[in-house]
Amino acid sequence: MEISANSVEQTRQLGQKIGQLAKPGQCIALDGPLGAGKTQLVGGLAMGAMAANPSAVNSPTYVLLNIYEPSPKNGAKIIFHLDAYRVRDAAQFAAVGFDELLQQGGIVVLEWATRVPDLLPEDHLQITGEIIDENSRLWSLAARGPVSTELLNKLLNTT
Repeated sequence: MEISANSVEQTRQLGQKIGQLAKPGQCIALDGPLGAGKTQLVGGLAMGAMAANPSAVNSPTYVLLNIYEPSPKNGAKIIFHLDAYRVRDAAQFAAVGFDELLQQGGIVVLEWATRVPDLLPEDHLQITGEIIDENSRLWSLAARGPVSTELLNKLLNTT
């Protein structure tokens, strides 16, 4: 599935829909070049998942992991936002407890997922951003597994 976004706001809206539809335990693998809007997508996802402070979303490039706590609203989900851009290898990234995060019932979002492909669970949603021009992005989404297929099908019905 491919979705065009012609502004940062449209990228955030896509993320918001994904955050609303994602089930606890969902893993989302994000890729794309620097400046593609991966962190903007996560900001929208945090809004859709009803994080307590979605405006606090920023790239965890140097800290490897940001946690966005859920708001007290019913249906709010915790988000574990990871970034593999600066990791040396999968072992270093595994040391932050990636496998344990997958078991915590939150939404696990991994930027630069292609740097640690062996760590991804079989079931994940792969999202790749492509820069078209200064304002436009093309987002390619592919489901890997039944939970992600369900999420992608729901997303198809809402876009």
